[in-house]
Amino acid sequence: MNCDYQPSFIAMVDRIVQSVVWSCMNRNSHRKINQDERLSINSSLSSSLRKKYSITIIVLLILSVLNISFKLDKVNSNIWSFSFELKVTSVTLVLLFLFWLPILLPWILSQVPQVQGSLNWLREQGIEEIETNLLRIKLKYGVQEASEKYEEKISDIGAINLTSQETQQQLEGRYRNAIALVDAASDIDSTEALKRIDQLAGYYDRVRDEMPFGHNRTRLMHEISSTMWTLIPKVINFPVHERLNSYKGGERLSAYKHIEWNTSTDYINLLVSRAVGILERPYTQYSALLALRRVVTNNQFAPSQSAEIIDILNWSANLDYIKPDRRELMIEIASLLKTKA
Repeated sequence: MNCDYQPSFIAMVDRIVQSVVWSCMNRNSHRKINQDERLSINSSLSSSLRKKYSITIIVLLILSVLNISFKLDKVNSNIWSFSFELKVTSVTLVLLFLFWLPILLPWILSQVPQVQGSLNWLREQGIEEIETNLLRIKLKYGVQEASEKYEEKISDIGAINLTSQETQQQLEGRYRNAIALVDAASDIDSTEALKRIDQLAGYYDRVRDEMPFGHNRTRLMHEISSTMWTLIPKVINFPVHERLNSYKGGERLSAYKHIEWNTSTDYINLLVSRAVGILERPYTQYSALLALRRVVTNNQFAPSQSAEIIDILNWSANLDYIKPDRRELMIEIASLLKTKA
């Protein structure tokens, strides 16, 4: 599936999302979004492609059965005759089969246990390959300890609750300790680090697309994310803006990891819009929230800007479809902003 999102379009969407968030809050809207609506949003792209596929096949079917002819009267050259006939050909039958193929194929596969088992085996082999290569990257570039410390002490929800100045300093101390492990052990240049980050981004997309929902999927995503974060400090001139506007979840994840390390306020508005609502997938939204938490921890904002972010986070935290891990982070960041105000 190949999509081409332009950066300006993504930026426009971010601005629209922020506007919608504010308009919803100003109306005190607490509209519930049920599971069917969320599934519709998450699968909008594939539905669009299926629609285009169906329309294309239907048009080809119609053209395949029509035999249209124009004739010029030999006696009177100004008179044209028009005729057409319907004729079913082998091409028509092939197109008809292709029209039903997207519906028939999953059903056929589900009825043949051997085929389904083979597909599952191939999928498992691919995941095992990702896990092996992930460990190889950690060991080769000396970031395994830093990755584990980041995952255990920083990214794991509940590892620390930011409710006072002391805990803010504690969190920042954990970041410094993890970064120190990277600086001490990692021997990798900027070009190579970016290549490995791109490799990890591809692994994230594969895991998200191929693995079923569950603990193992989330665990592997955490490992990819934490390893990606340990490599970020080695990259010079990281293309953060380009990655933020990418249609690939893995590339956006790398951008959030960069902001979490760099703590720049340049992308604060975009980061807030990604950290709430439905623009991001759950895991990349969680990563955007981690980045936002560290940016807020390391920077001081104007009272009006802090109040805006607090209102947005509180509004989003009350939405029914927000899972507890993201809800806790939203509440934590809002509490942190109140403490720093």
